[in-house]
Amino acid sequence: MSRPSRTKEVLRKAAKQVSYEIDMLGFSAEYVGGWYSSPFATPVGNEKNMALESFLLHFRNQRAFLCPSLQTVSDDDVLASDFLGKHDALDVGNPDKLKVDKKRLDKMLAHISYSRSDYIEAGAHGWDSSQMLILMLSEFQEFLARLSGEQRAWFPSEESLKKLLERAQFEIDQRGPP
Repeated sequence: MSRPSRTKEVLRKAAKQVSYEIDMLGFSAEYVGGWYSSPFATPVGNEKNMALESFLLHFRNQRAFLCPSLQTVSDDDVLASDFLGKHDALDVGNPDKLKVDKKRLDKMLAHISYSRSDYIEAGAHGWDSSQMLILMLSEFQEFLARLSGEQRAWFPSEESLKKLLERAQFEIDQRGPP
């Protein structure tokens, strides 16, 4: 189904919202992982749950932005394909990569479901936020590489994304093999 065309100004404003999602995805991953030095420490209990839920929410939002085929889409949704001048809701990210844990994430976060307790009882309620951050930022960088220089400047800098990717990889390396 064809979507309305967006002006440059509308896209620029929408890019601020997408950038906010990326910033919060990174911040919440850093917070839930305890990557910060003082005054933050690795959160526990409800504080950890709050940080993790924030991370998962922003992950879902970015997944929807990059891969509209993985959700229900309305004309009001901001999509990566809008920035590429496409008039259809097209995947710009790789849906095979981004659909990992989609069902579990949707059942555990999007709404209260009967399946939620099944995941918890099975021990399938943990999330590797570092690995998920790397996946999402890598897909986001692929999107950014397709933009014009002017549009690229509307989003977080390559350097800031690179630092987040390096930090997430460092956390994975520190843990060692599973």
